[in-house]
Amino acid sequence: MRDDRHASRGLPQEPAPPGDASDDAIRRLAGACYLALRTGDPAHLPLQPEAAVLDRSGLAGMHANLCQHLGVASDRATLIRGMQLSAVNTSRWNALASLLVSLESEDGIAPVLFKGGALHARWSLMRELRAMADYDLIVPQDQAAGLREALARRGFASTSPGSWLTRRLAKGWMACKGSGNAYQNLDVHARVTEPPVCTSLTRDILGTDARASGIRVPGLEDCVCMIALHVVRSGMHRPLREYIDLLWYVDALDDAGWHSLRSRAKRHQLIPALLLSLRQARHCLALEELAPDRAASLAARTASLEADVDSLRRRAIDWLAPPDYPLHPVARRNRPGFRRSLILGTGTSSAWRVAAAFALYGASRLGDALSGAQPSNAAMD
Repeated sequence: MRDDRHASRGLPQEPAPPGDASDDAIRRLAGACYLALRTGDPAHLPLQPEAAVLDRSGLAGMHANLCQHLGVASDRATLIRGMQLSAVNTSRWNALASLLVSLESEDGIAPVLFKGGALHARWSLMRELRAMADYDLIVPQDQAAGLREALARRGFASTSPGSWLTRRLAKGWMACKGSGNAYQNLDVHARVTEPPVCTSLTRDILGTDARASGIRVPGLEDCVCMIALHVVRSGMHRPLREYIDLLWYVDALDDAGWHSLRSRAKRHQLIPALLLSLRQARHCLALEELAPDRAASLAARTASLEADVDSLRRRAIDWLAPPDYPLHPVARRNRPGFRRSLILGTGTSSAWRVAAAFALYGASRLGDALSGAQPSNAAMD
């Protein structure tokens, strides 16, 4: 786990001032967790962050278990948070792994586990550190109905997918089962986002030959591209753990790996999204303050991406999401028109595809409303 190419011990080791639950304190905590994870150096972890900071960051479990793994003293409440995350993740992971084995052996369906779940598959340590709202699976469109039926036979309840057209255009649907630590929540996809946006990324992820822990997962470059797409699709507002995911992948790339990632992002028309997401990650993890050398290295890589972005799009990017875009979205720039079109269109190098996607999907939802069908609420999340 240790990687000392950019080691830095810039984090002060005094407790945060009482009541300091500001965005800056949250960014410092996120950066500290990432640097401790990346380097294996406990000196990065702050002493006993404020409870409000831990709660607002969404990283309480990660911080607690990093303290335990790296030998940093912590109080009982912190230990309990870590134990809770480990217990929930272990239960859900074991259930998922068993489910995927049975789907492949009994039904001939081998979904690809992607987004955050790929981290759990590739690095077992992440199952104790990375909280998971749900596990994301993707299958070809022609297997979606079969997978729905197979999950139903195993006790999963699914949200209503709406009309046939909505099912064809929506990116996915939810399936859930159980309660408490036994709760299983799956977000099942037939594509990474609404068509015709990023169809090449959908094809490449579905065509993967890679496996981790016996489970199909995307290649590393496509994992990064998926995070970048997720960031811009959400209007530049994602949980901090996703920026940690992004840098976990990117920081491990040597020059050849970075060149390969740029080529893959260009193929998927996601160079602007990669630029935006990496720039946002540097800010949200407070790297300029905590690890200036890492921040400079990342800045050099993001600068290399700008050469592949035309000047008009760069100006749009700087207006929509400047380098110091706040941790929480700007209200006037986070309305559906911005979140669902302008930022996504700017971030995917394909404004016409975005316009077509939302025109098609909007028409299908309108048709569902007029006909009384109930489309999935997860489809556009």
